[in-house]
Amino acid sequence: MTWIPAYGIAKAKVRLNQQSTEAGPASAITHLALQFWTPTVDGGVAQVTKFGLMSDAIIGEWRDWSHSRGIRALLCVYNGSGGWDWGLARKGFAEHPQPFADALAAEAERLGLDGVDIDLEGDGPFDGDKPAFLAFVQSLSEKLHGQGKQLFVDSFSYIWNAPNQHWWHDLFPLVDGLTTMGYEETGSTASGWRAYSAQVTAAWGSVEKLLIGMPSHLDRWCEVGAIDQVAWVVKDGGPGLAIWDVQLESETWRTPEIWRQIALISRKEAKADAK
Repeated sequence: MTWIPAYGIAKAKVRLNQQSTEAGPASAITHLALQFWTPTVDGGVAQVTKFGLMSDAIIGEWRDWSHSRGIRALLCVYNGSGGWDWGLARKGFAEHPQPFADALAAEAERLGLDGVDIDLEGDGPFDGDKPAFLAFVQSLSEKLHGQGKQLFVDSFSYIWNAPNQHWWHDLFPLVDGLTTMGYEETGSTASGWRAYSAQVTAAWGSVEKLLIGMPSHLDRWCEVGAIDQVAWVVKDGGPGLAIWDVQLESETWRTPEIWRQIALISRKEAKADAK
């Protein structure tokens, strides 16, 4: 899975058109999340306009690009843009949970998208909001699955901020995938909670729904190169991969070698879908 941020549409188009059709993102990713939406204060969703024109036509272009390549296109709603606004996120999932769930499901259906990715991030100790968040996710899960669509949630990799690893046990049964946001702070040979293996252990019983986050702006982090970090996921055989983001600022992430590795992960999902 990878994302297109609202501020990176032009760069994403350039990057994807530059890549090989046989060993590039188009041949390896399974989900493309369009981070183009934000909650509203009354429990709705709105297309982001801060970074320039946004329209149904732009969204439709990315949806059609994805579908023509067998990739699922997801509506990604986030509470960022100048800082992560947990108060805005709560306006949706806590104060207007049913209208918020209805709005997300309706927007995904209206635009012919394949599901929703919830990227609501809280920079602080917000474990008290866990029950409301879970109730909202359950409601949205039922709606989307009833439409034949998927639901993903983005989470911090360990126990801080919100949502976090303490929420995983209750989230996994409700979602089709959970992406982790450790990025350059976590790695294949890191120790303690920073290790990819620690995330796999924490996802025990649902590891097939875990997508480990990696940073596409770096060639190397935690003393290991990007290709070897991806190779760890391939070798482990359990989790998937979440790449922030498709602007691919690092040269390594624009090489056929790394996408051949990622394609091995996506083939694993294709086999799971076939079952």
